[in-house]
Amino acid sequence: MKKIYLLFVMLTLALGVFAQSKGKNAMTLRLVDIKVTDGTLVNIAKEQEAKGNTKPMDMIRIYEGNVRAKLDEVAKASGRFEISDENALEALTRDAEASLFMKMSRAEKIEYVSSKQNDYTLSCDINSCQFTRRAGGAGYSCVLRLKVSISDARDSTAAALISREFISDIKKTAIRPNRDAACQEALATLTEPLTDFFLNNIPVYGLLGYEGDEYVITCGESLNIRKGDQFQVSLIKYSGGERQSEVVGAVKVQDLRASTSAVSFTEGKDRIIELIPTLDANSFLQCRLLLLKSR
Repeated sequence: MKKIYLLFVMLTLALGVFAQSKGKNAMTLRLVDIKVTDGTLVNIAKEQEAKGNTKPMDMIRIYEGNVRAKLDEVAKASGRFEISDENALEALTRDAEASLFMKMSRAEKIEYVSSKQNDYTLSCDINSCQFTRRAGGAGYSCVLRLKVSISDARDSTAAALISREFISDIKKTAIRPNRDAACQEALATLTEPLTDFFLNNIPVYGLLGYEGDEYVITCGESLNIRKGDQFQVSLIKYSGGERQSEVVGAVKVQDLRASTSAVSFTEGKDRIIELIPTLDANSFLQCRLLLLKSR
């Protein structure tokens, strides 16, 4: 009963997010945490805090806030994501998800799959935050080392799907009058690589179906999909409480709409066309964007 109630809550929230997403990027990154893990900075801040001096700890919070602002900026610039402070929903094991899936109507299943397959969590460790004070009090320079991790919010193990380190380029930074400004200057050198990370490394999923006289996927301009983008197509089946997946072909975007796209086949056309009429309440065709290094 608890699991059924949890699924109802998950579906209700997913529908609410979908209804409120007009005008926003369509995929959500649920923020787990952003924290300074630089042992030297943290230890000094704790020692000073114990003596009644909170300034070093306050500066750590400022650095974390600066990183959050940069991640917000680049996520939005990707045209695909919004970072949310909403807590991640309680993750389900694959077996539990499959068991619940079998009890849903087909309409509920489509909504559930559409809402949950692009739901991710985001965390960022500030592993190093090194400042150099220039002679004569001219100001500071800063070198940052970040580790950004993306996980599937559905995965009960919370294992990272993608984890990437980023190091600011001191050659591209100017001397700034204080540490806060120097930190922001260092972050500015990471704008391009972080934007590329969000755009070209995080999976995008949709569903494939037949509407009128077109084959259509549930991914469109709201996910920053472009004409010519290609998707791998897999047959997903829930059988006896188990989730089975088989790659059956690939499609290419031909005509973009706001939330859908018409596609043509590049692989497995005959197999996919044969499968569509046979899909039942416990099976669907899932498509995954084939990410490119350069778009």
